[in-house]
Amino acid sequence: MSGEGSRFKGITGAALDDSTLTMAAAGELLSPLILLRQLGLAISSDNLTEEERRLLGQRLTLTTERALRTASSLGMATATQQPLQLEPINPVTVCQEVIHELAPLFTAHGQNIVLQPRARVPLLVADRHVLQQILLSFGDNALHYGAAGYPIRITISGHGAYVRIGVRDYGPAVPIDVWQRVEERIARRAPAPIATRPTTSVISLIAARRLAELMGSAVGLIRHRDGATFYVDLRVSTQMSLL
Repeated sequence: MSGEGSRFKGITGAALDDSTLTMAAAGELLSPLILLRQLGLAISSDNLTEEERRLLGQRLTLTTERALRTASSLGMATATQQPLQLEPINPVTVCQEVIHELAPLFTAHGQNIVLQPRARVPLLVADRHVLQQILLSFGDNALHYGAAGYPIRITISGHGAYVRIGVRDYGPAVPIDVWQRVEERIARRAPAPIATRPTTSVISLIAARRLAELMGSAVGLIRHRDGATFYVDLRVSTQMSLL
């Protein structure tokens, strides 16, 4: 599906310091913490069947993992970030690992996430753990925006000297300058949700942008008529391509 896109490397105006970003993260994490408390209280009830207890336990685990991913993204993106270990990486393997981690959460919400096949894939240069964190963030944000017959898709494509890995969803429209808008609102300590997508973690979006820059990469957005693709562009490795 055709669409318009924007590649984002940062803004020149409202630079965010770590304290401002941490305050925004504290507000964003409040909601899952409240939910975890409610689930903890519910699971201790004496009136539950074993199946109900199992489902509550599963939801407790999945909610915790999602909140931990948000906190981990923020921690990795702070100014104290250690030097990255850039190396040639098979993008297919990384995408499969991301799908494996996200699959239980998607299944619990009646959704599906898949890797779109590609015949020939070049190696890329990245820090494996950082790249996984970026893709996990994009996947978490796409959670509620699939549909029957339209799973969330992770795509891999070549763009000259870059490999582009995207997460394609089928949700409401997103502003093409979404990163700039979010950063400016957080810098002013104003509420920063994306109006059309209230479940989106703006902290994970900002962290993804910072982490990409640490790898000499860039994040971006393509708007489709029926959704959006959040992507990261990474340098192609000089090693041989994979068949």
